[in-house]
Amino acid sequence: MHSATFRQPFYYACFLMLPFTTGALAQTPLPTQFSGVINDYSPATTVTPMGPWEMRGPWTLTLNGAAGTADFTATLTMELSDYTRNSSNIDTTTGSSARMQHTHHITMAGGAVTQISTGGFQLNGPVSITKDGSPAPFAASTLTVTITGGTSVGFSNITLAFAGGATVHFGSQLIHGVVGSPITAGTGTGPTPGTTTAVVTPLTLTTGNPSVVLDASGSTSASGSLQYEFQVVSGGLQPALLQSPTNPKATVDFVNGPGLYLVQLTVTDASGKTSTSPVIMLTYQP
Repeated sequence: MHSATFRQPFYYACFLMLPFTTGALAQTPLPTQFSGVINDYSPATTVTPMGPWEMRGPWTLTLNGAAGTADFTATLTMELSDYTRNSSNIDTTTGSSARMQHTHHITMAGGAVTQISTGGFQLNGPVSITKDGSPAPFAASTLTVTITGGTSVGFSNITLAFAGGATVHFGSQLIHGVVGSPITAGTGTGPTPGTTTAVVTPLTLTTGNPSVVLDASGSTSASGSLQYEFQVVSGGLQPALLQSPTNPKATVDFVNGPGLYLVQLTVTDASGKTSTSPVIMLTYQP
């Protein structure tokens, strides 16, 4: 089987994508990776040492396919903010020693992923934290990572929320950041000339209508005609009913009531090249 890339790289499905078969072709979705930057402040008086502390640094989240888990890492550089500096403690060089700069590596392995009915997903589990490369002096802690977005950018915002011992330093409030352009491992960031490309709209939708039409007529191939296969993806809150799943336009009926429905498209051209779209996330809210 020849692999192929697809468009719209920042709308990738968030989790629980299971292998499925299209004809004789077995499709195994690859893990989806997200990354971005944390950029926030700690509280001023409820953390130790007292803040506020600037919190800056990159993060990465990798979803583990059908396992329903994910791995998260972040590297946060923290230093006392300008708000803490005054005539009694300011130094002439404003160097790192005066601002108590240090770095935390934050790691969660195999955290449980859950979908958010209004869009996005959440990751939760025990977290490991270092300070300047050594174990941080915190009691056992957990971390909740939430990624959300909107109708134009499906995944745009991230928050971290600590519980347990780590709150003494980071606080218990939400720590905010941004999501970059998610990628699917092995696909690159856009279509390669001469390949088959699966394109379907919409990729994310919240609707009160009992059905929605998915349009894949924008899919392309360098080898002429295409075969289409829409399939329900396991992991949604509700299974969908598909009408005309082998046509360029397929209808999804929300026969099981309100909830999140997941569908995916695979196209195959005359030479056998295939391309699989991101998972289509449809939320029915009558």
